[in-house]
Amino acid sequence: MTLPVLVLIAALAIPAAPFVRVPASYLAQCRLTARTLGYPVPCPTRLPAPMTRHQDGATPDCNLTVICPSVRGPWKGWATGSLSDPTQHLVVTASPRPLSDDAKAADGPGWSSSARVRPLAWVTTGRWRMRAVFVSPDTNEGMFVHHVAMVWTVGKHTYAVGFHDFTGMRTTLRLDQQLARWIELIGP
Repeated sequence: MTLPVLVLIAALAIPAAPFVRVPASYLAQCRLTARTLGYPVPCPTRLPAPMTRHQDGATPDCNLTVICPSVRGPWKGWATGSLSDPTQHLVVTASPRPLSDDAKAADGPGWSSSARVRPLAWVTTGRWRMRAVFVSPDTNEGMFVHHVAMVWTVGKHTYAVGFHDFTGMRTTLRLDQQLARWIELIGP
């Protein structure tokens, strides 16, 4: 399958969204997650301003939902995060091993062989080359359904981050590209 002309979108002038520094508590949660799992996890260092307000964790193992370690069950060894504001939703994941299928990164341990994602573009940040994909509800059931996710592998881990497609794929892809500039891999 070939990628559409959107491949060069990273070179286009993209209007800046109001991304601001995340609170120190977000970075601390990223470090705690990396230490708990023993490998680097993706951590946004800037986000749209409404997403930088405190968001309580969903588990006893996690103070903030920016990225949390999964220490039991089918997601054991994965890192997952979910942030939202009144207009947007962001999902962040890290796999404990490299994945060769972008749909596996989007669906996590619940992946089925019928899961598919639609490739949209290659995005290069200067550090990584990421593949932007649309995660359709027609074939997927994971956290990234209805999201434009950027998937990449570094070393022994595959990572995915992406915003929900509320405003159209082109606009969501631009938002993801802005986010990609502010993702750091935080080590244990």
